[in-house]
Amino acid sequence: MRAAVLHGIDDLRVVDVPEPELKDGYVLIDVAFNGICGSDLGMIHSFGISEHPHPLTGACGPQILGHEFSGTVREVGAGVVGVAVGDRVAVQPNYHCGNCIRCRDGHRHLCTSAAFHGINAPGGGLAERTAVPAGNVHVLPDGVSLEQGAVVEPLAVTLHAVELSGVEAGQSALILGAGPIGIATALNLRAGGVDRILLSEPSETRRNVAAALGFDVIDPSVTDPVAAVQDRTDGAGVDVVFECAGVGVAVQTALTAVRSRGAVVLLATYKEQVPLNTYALMFGEMRLMSSLAYSRKEFASVIDRMAAGAYPLDGWVERVPLTDVLDGVQAASDGRRMKVLVEVSHV
Repeated sequence: MRAAVLHGIDDLRVVDVPEPELKDGYVLIDVAFNGICGSDLGMIHSFGISEHPHPLTGACGPQILGHEFSGTVREVGAGVVGVAVGDRVAVQPNYHCGNCIRCRDGHRHLCTSAAFHGINAPGGGLAERTAVPAGNVHVLPDGVSLEQGAVVEPLAVTLHAVELSGVEAGQSALILGAGPIGIATALNLRAGGVDRILLSEPSETRRNVAAALGFDVIDPSVTDPVAAVQDRTDGAGVDVVFECAGVGVAVQTALTAVRSRGAVVLLATYKEQVPLNTYALMFGEMRLMSSLAYSRKEFASVIDRMAAGAYPLDGWVERVPLTDVLDGVQAASDGRRMKVLVEVSHV
């Protein structure tokens, strides 16, 4: 079967690989769509693949990429219940040990040995077929397409961040960065009744996408985001800021734009040291927090909202075939495309 395999930094190849083994308790999936994530781009261009086996999964490079994917169940292993051949599914890719203190406290997504399918576990969604534990799949309802199923994961990432922030319906939010995660954050805020949402994005392409989805968006090279926030909130600041740009200076902007006792949530990762204005934190009593992954409940909640029509894909999600995955990766890296879904098999 064909798969996109990362061998090292800037060394992604579409090659033939062996069929995955179907273990007891696992299901074999014919992959339909897989989204290219910022984490994938980081691995491809900056981080590469570890040569050391992962402590939980034993995986090491080369690695089949892909952790945002959907497909159809082809075969089920012994002992599988609740999932059947022919089911259309979205895959929750995170693995946990179940034994560490974080898992025992109910925070399995923060497992000290956490792993992700398509990052540091055998197999990935950028393959024609992949095998995953049955407990990691969510059967899609009739009203949710396989294309929609492939964007459940990033939407779950941002739903977790929104819920972690404590923002409530009718409050205000600033999103720094209108890439796929910024857009997904905005969609979750709107679905939760937050009606005053401002996005700040320097890319004209991304600003146009956000505007077409009905969001208020500014160019920070022309309009100061803090001034825009002050103007829209009568000087109070927004209730919450979501930092999705991954630029250290944006954290400073976030702390200046948020109201006293508001929340700043970091969804991005940073290559450089992030400067912190501890004066602003102390004298405004702001909450500064990071957000990682999601729970099974949040993943399922996204599917429920999706079935109710909460997440339009038009304008921000585009397809490329598996044969063109390298072009899709480059377009996503350059910002020429927003959310790129790789069509792994024809459906």
